[in-house]
Amino acid sequence: REVVVRLLKFYRSSIGKKVVVALSGAVMFLFLVAHMLGNLKIYGGQADIDNYSHHLRTFMEDFFGYAGFLWVARVGLLAALILHVVTIVLLVRQNRKARPEGYRHKHRAARTLASMTMLLSGPLILVYVVLHILQFTTGTVQPTPYEAGAVYFNLWHAFQVWWIALIYIVMMALICLHLYHGLWSMFQSLGINNQDRNRGLRWFSTISSVAIFIGFASVPTLIWCDLLPPPSEEVMKEVHVSAGSEATLLVKEGDHHEP
Repeated sequence: REVVVRLLKFYRSSIGKKVVVALSGAVMFLFLVAHMLGNLKIYGGQADIDNYSHHLRTFMEDFFGYAGFLWVARVGLLAALILHVVTIVLLVRQNRKARPEGYRHKHRAARTLASMTMLLSGPLILVYVVLHILQFTTGTVQPTPYEAGAVYFNLWHAFQVWWIALIYIVMMALICLHLYHGLWSMFQSLGINNQDRNRGLRWFSTISSVAIFIGFASVPTLIWCDLLPPPSEEVMKEVHVSAGSEATLLVKEGDHHEP
């Protein structure tokens, strides 16, 4: 109980909130890197990315059950995202109350731009993540044909639709803009920055954000431009064999089956 009280007291402080924002942001940054590397397996072909997806669903299956580990990771990531957004809002409110009027007016332009970027992009990213899961993970939202467990099939059909590809690219740009500002703020909050390292940390923030954007945005761009081949029926049959009854094809628009 005493530990919980201390943690809550620490969280109520400005420093505590900055640390929580930094650590939750670090979790999401590592996830983005891993997710991007997984998406890039699409360049190895349909079998490569679908086998990778199947491996993730069977990882630690004996302990978590089929796809259980993935759902634990998803819930943890969503919790980190919600904690990140809520803490930023609380931190901004706390800083505004503690800041004298004259000081606030002096640096108003610089702080307003940064605050608006983070406060607007945070909730939008949260909504996007939920919709992204509903479309590509659970199949609840299905504007295009959906095959449970067939990543290549789902991505190819989704990004053949221009507005889905555009939303994906725009949201990744927003996420990476948020990421650039967030990475630099994380180094400051954790006390990693100093005069000797600041230039390198800035470059790391910039290169990481740009690389992640290119990695994610390249997939819908190439699919929409028909630079990646359509799904192969032979590989689709192999997916059914490996995934078993979990893979269910939606043939008619409006049909829905839980994966």
